Amino acid sequence: MSASPQPLPESDFEAPTEPLERPKPWVVVPLPAAVAEDWLALQCQMVAGVISGGLFSLGDDGTPTMLAFWPQDSRDSSLVEFAGQAMNQQRSLVRSQIAYGSQGQHTADLIACPLVAADRLLGVAALRVSTRSQAQQQAVTQLLQWGGLWLENLLRQHAAALRATDRFTVELATRVLTSKAARLAAMEIVNQLSDYFGCERVAIGRRRGPHVSLLAVSRMAKFDERTHLMRSIESAMEEALEQNTSITVPVSNSGTTLIRAHQELAAQRPGAVLSVPLPGLQAFMGAITLERAADRPFDEEERLACQTLAGLIGPALESKLFDERPLARKLGSALSRGLGALLGRAYLKTKLLLLAIAALLAFSSLMEAEYRVSAPAGIEGSVRQVLVAPNAGYVQEAPLRAGDKVKAGDLIARLDDSELQLERSKWQSERKRVEKQYQEALAKRERTELSLLRAKLDEIDAELRLVDGRIARTRLLAPMDGMVVSGDYSQSLGVPVEQGQILFEVAPLDHYRVVLEVDERDVGDLYGGKHGTLVLSAFPDAAMELTVGEVVPVAISRDGRNYFRVEASLDSPSELLRPGMRGVAKVDMGSRTLLWIATHALWDRLRLWAWSLGF
Repeated sequence: MSASPQPLPESDFEAPTEPLERPKPWVVVPLPAAVAEDWLALQCQMVAGVISGGLFSLGDDGTPTMLAFWPQDSRDSSLVEFAGQAMNQQRSLVRSQIAYGSQGQHTADLIACPLVAADRLLGVAALRVSTRSQAQQQAVTQLLQWGGLWLENLLRQHAAALRATDRFTVELATRVLTSKAARLAAMEIVNQLSDYFGCERVAIGRRRGPHVSLLAVSRMAKFDERTHLMRSIESAMEEALEQNTSITVPVSNSGTTLIRAHQELAAQRPGAVLSVPLPGLQAFMGAITLERAADRPFDEEERLACQTLAGLIGPALESKLFDERPLARKLGSALSRGLGALLGRAYLKTKLLLLAIAALLAFSSLMEAEYRVSAPAGIEGSVRQVLVAPNAGYVQEAPLRAGDKVKAGDLIARLDDSELQLERSKWQSERKRVEKQYQEALAKRERTELSLLRAKLDEIDAELRLVDGRIARTRLLAPMDGMVVSGDYSQSLGVPVEQGQILFEVAPLDHYRVVLEVDERDVGDLYGGKHGTLVLSAFPDAAMELTVGEVVPVAISRDGRNYFRVEASLDSPSELLRPGMRGVAKVDMGSRTLLWIATHALWDRLRLWAWSLGF
């Protein structure tokens, strides 16, 4: 909670405890920020009515230095000034009913208490609490003093943990250096880290260009890098290496670090992930990823400890990997060093690179290959019969759905006709009533009445025929032999439909067409009569010949790209084809040089860009 600073007159202060007799200045104990934050948060939760709090140390210039605030987003300048006065007077201070807020509309008590252990200053705790009696203020002060004893114990535990980490680091580095092989060293690293940090899985990977290859996974003598889990671990390592920083999930701060790969890995279990890059002799040579249960996220101290470990074991592991290179690579390195000593290393690399580029350009400008335009493609029926809702209602029955074969006249679905049946019953009752009147008029020979009743009967018969037609249309029948290509209401009976709503589509099974989605950059040279090949995802081993028919002159924008629909026909359709199958089609455009095939798209874009700039 932010509070406007109010003047602090000396006369408003009182000391519930005796002044601390100190003939010489404070002896200040350095307090880690993580320890300070944890201690202050717990103290503020233990004391009822705490509005804000701070823990301060004595700076080199004699002014208070902030160690922690509670809540973390608050910065109460009044507490800073009050803590400074407690430091100067070397005693606990209390100030009652102090106004605060943007307009001084609230009141609270200020309490500051130096935390001393063995004649050393651990810090000064300052709290803004709700107003209370003097006895309650003294109780809060006493609680803070007792908390100082607990803070001293936390410092001892922190120091012991640092010493344990140092011992573990030295022991681990020794084991890595004494291992006979790099993979054995990597296995030793992941197993030791798994035990030390209490992880369910630890993996170490080696950098290979922009990618990472796993070297070892804790408690796993063998693993398959092609599995989804192992690829996810490698992606997390690559994410940390790309940003040259360690990454924790769940995140402990709101920085700009990208953590998408780590979040995907954490979602697969256990839940908490920490990745740390491994520094090598010249650059990062790999990364370590640690995983454990979501209820035990990695804190800042563990992250720093892991970074310290990585700084020692990274160069040692890289050295072992360097020594285990194949003989051919060692000979290549030796030859490179020899030529470099003769001609100069930098010049040799430049000359070899330029020579390779020149040879590649010469080869690609002379060698020709078949140029093909590739485009996503799909199978469609040559005709599609649409079945729509004849009127608003509800789906009562749907025995068929998309993918089912049908014959002409098969029932695909039926809409609820209860209201229409009621209407039909109404008209039937009306007809019986009028027919009875007609018989009575016939017996009385009332010709005028007979004419009127006859007309009324004809009108009712017309209404009945209309209702019967509407009832018949509630039965959606297959218009032809084929397959239902869209529409599935078998799992949603009773769903409401609107009049004219498309419910099903039926396509024949013996007439197909291929629709290519050709990019706008490639459609210029494409015209009817071109031949090509279609490979469907359902039949990747079967290539079907096609002939381009019509190019629909309407551009379609979807998924961030513009394309044109190009219709084609299959030269030899297969009986296994079904509407909706997708694949890739390649249309033969003639022979072109390899250089043109590789660069024409880039040159076209550059020409368009230059023209747009007026060149």
